Amino acid sequence: MAKKSKKEKQSPNIVVFLVEGKSDRKALEIPLSDMIENKHPEYNVKFCLYNNGSDKIGGDITADSHTSPSNIESRITRYFITPKTKIDGLYAKMIVKIIHVVDLDGVYIPDKNVVPCSENRINIDKTYYDGDKEKIEALNVEAIIARNRHKRENIDYLLSLPEHKIKIDSKRIPYEVYFFSSNLDHFINRDANLLNAKIKQADKFVRTYGFDTEKFSKYFIEDSDAIGHIGYDESWDFIKKGTNSIKRHTNIDCLIRKLLSDDDTI
Repeated sequence: MAKKSKKEKQSPNIVVFLVEGKSDRKALEIPLSDMIENKHPEYNVKFCLYNNGSDKIGGDITADSHTSPSNIESRITRYFITPKTKIDGLYAKMIVKIIHVVDLDGVYIPDKNVVPCSENRINIDKTYYDGDKEKIEALNVEAIIARNRHKRENIDYLLSLPEHKIKIDSKRIPYEVYFFSSNLDHFINRDANLLNAKIKQADKFVRTYGFDTEKFSKYFIEDSDAIGHIGYDESWDFIKKGTNSIKRHTNIDCLIRKLLSDDDTI
């Protein structure tokens, strides 16, 4: 490997992915890192999970009750970037781009499509996402409706950031948000309600697709439910309509298409 010049060493060269859980990192880290680093050898890739110092690593910052449009940028800094500063020496000045991958959890569906649990699911310990019937079944309907509204506000704020740049410490960094609906498991396993097998299924996915970037790319690009081909902004317009956010969709193929193009951008 060629020795990097002093200028190259000082230049921002880290692409950061923000993901919700270990299964997301397991399924996406190897293939997306390989694609970015193959296209841009000067870049390195780091995947960051939500880390608030508790025993549990991972979580959805957009749904967190303590997160709001007024503080989400500072909380992303505090709970994604700062832990990596302590562990890996990652600083804002080193970051060239931030890519945020979110599970939509059906949050853009109408309130009337959030309904009480049916009798056969009365003992579930979480919400049940039913894309076929276009509804969310919940033990506490009002709580899920409130969660949806809260999460929508945070996502919509992130999508509206001026020039698509997020403030990390004092630096504004190019930023994009990609989605899975209802969640990653829904797209790669066709099951939005996995409980205990998330890591196992993500491991199976990466063993099948993760070590072959061509195979990985085709998996998303050739899937009719991947809608990134219509464009980044357009995919968000689509997913916000009606009950689309609870159906099986993703726009991650928009990122993959950019990485396969001759365009230098990520």
